[in-house]
Amino acid sequence: MNAQPIDVRDMRIVHETFRRAYSEGAELVRANPTPSPQRVDFLADHLEFGLMMLHNHHESEDEILYPLLLERAPEQAPDTERIEHQHQEVAGAIEAASAAGREWRRSPSPETGEALALSLEALNAALQPHLDDEEQTVVPLAARTLTEAEWESVGEHSRAGIPKDKMSIAFGMLLEPLNEDDRNFMKKGLPAPVRLLYPILIDRPWRKYRDTLRNGT
Repeated sequence: MNAQPIDVRDMRIVHETFRRAYSEGAELVRANPTPSPQRVDFLADHLEFGLMMLHNHHESEDEILYPLLLERAPEQAPDTERIEHQHQEVAGAIEAASAAGREWRRSPSPETGEALALSLEALNAALQPHLDDEEQTVVPLAARTLTEAEWESVGEHSRAGIPKDKMSIAFGMLLEPLNEDDRNFMKKGLPAPVRLLYPILIDRPWRKYRDTLRNGT
């Protein structure tokens, strides 16, 4: 165990994006039952990206975080394994939402849109208790048992799956629900040139994307 727990607040911060993304996605799909082809493509791409981010996040935990916790804290294995196994239920809900998104893109209609919205709500229903459980049990255990480098490797693995041309969107989604302290904490992890040019490289592209997402037709 670490004499001084490491800072693991970024897990809660990342979770905030997932807590909002799929319920908002359902609302956006329902907002216009007969959208234009361009709107369908934009929203379908957005939802697919959000599902991919969650898949990458869980994959990084499955490959790095949970094996380390099981090795370092075997006495906590029952709780660790229980929460890890929740990923299987969430993975099934991700795949169902992905399939519904593909069908909506292929044949957009009020019926396929509603099926997509329901699948996103089902994902949210499976995901929210898992995030709560993870934050209450796994994250504090990681703070006591992992090194900072090991913890950072989990985030690096997840970020590696994000296309470079989507990084500004991903970071914008991440920062939007945060308070100023959490925003500053996350910005500190950016390379110095990106921090310097943050308004141009991240904030401006995200605001443009956000306006299309929320106000597009």
